[in-house]
Amino acid sequence: MTRKRRLMSLLLGVLLLCTLLPPRALAAPTLYFTAVNDRMCDLSDDTMPFWQYGILYVAGATMDAPDDLGIRYSYNQEKSVAILYKGQRVLYCDLTIGSMENNRTGERYAGTPILRNGMVFFPISALTKMFDLKYSSTRITYGYLLRIRNDNAVLSDEAFLDAATDPIQRRYAQYERAHTAASATQETPIQSETPAHRDDLTVYLLLPAADETALTQMLSTLEGNRSHATLLLTPEQLADMGDGVRRAAGTGNAVALRVSAETSAEAIAQIERGNDALWRAASLRTRLVYLENADRALRAAVADAGYCPITVNASDFTRSGSHWADTALKWGGRSASVRLYLGAESAIPAALTAALSRLRSESCTISALNEVTA
Repeated sequence: MTRKRRLMSLLLGVLLLCTLLPPRALAAPTLYFTAVNDRMCDLSDDTMPFWQYGILYVAGATMDAPDDLGIRYSYNQEKSVAILYKGQRVLYCDLTIGSMENNRTGERYAGTPILRNGMVFFPISALTKMFDLKYSSTRITYGYLLRIRNDNAVLSDEAFLDAATDPIQRRYAQYERAHTAASATQETPIQSETPAHRDDLTVYLLLPAADETALTQMLSTLEGNRSHATLLLTPEQLADMGDGVRRAAGTGNAVALRVSAETSAEAIAQIERGNDALWRAASLRTRLVYLENADRALRAAVADAGYCPITVNASDFTRSGSHWADTALKWGGRSASVRLYLGAESAIPAALTAALSRLRSESCTISALNEVTA
């Protein structure tokens, strides 16, 4: 009996100790650090690689490394579509049916894209095949290091591991501090959201781009605010901004032809040239046309030719993003939607964030035009 009591006491002690351990100690996850070529990425639960069904998955945001891999990533939540693209190569992923397809060859890749906490993860095998990449997974002190590289990588895996010792330690320390802070604030009450004000108003922003840099900035701002717009691009811009055009189309934004002409023949010629450039850039054509300074007769002639001239409810050329939003809200009092043309090209990238923030705080829907709403 004495021996049984000792064993029972020992067992109860072990069970008590287990109940006192913090949750992370009970089921500590396997940490996966990530590197792209010769650069260490941040260590975050949101983008950490993981294994599922024997397949290693990597976050799309990790692959978004134009300075390293030349790859860009975009995710359209409304359409459940994600794309990774590099030059003319586009990996198109339909999350609804779980497919991944090469847009040029039509080849489908094994595995299924996975959505976690708003981030799309891709099988590493599909990405390496699609974009001619290599990868290695190495056991390290804190877990594993996944390194993705192409021919631009300078260091070998062994040399990189030696050079990355300090960066790995720093990222691990930052990761642990973040988890400690999150655990300490778990009991903080969640504040109620601001009540909706104009959830019945849809705002269609028409955004001309001064150059490719401005277009890139606007697209990043739209994606960051989960919003869409109609990008107004001239035939010349469509021919020169291939990456930006593909990104705009692949992320749920509308692309409209920006045309300046005095006669219907000139307008139709520009439209055809713009559509040819759009097709070469993104395998798309559009009927949406923004006619600058056009009279009623020219607009009617373009519509008779089978295109859809965009009408504008309001225009605003100020440098204040909040003033843009106020203009949309003012016009929105007269109808359920407003088409707002923002024509101050140089001011748009800087003011767009403020405009979107104000409109979203009013619970407006910010969307791209189509042939019906134009």
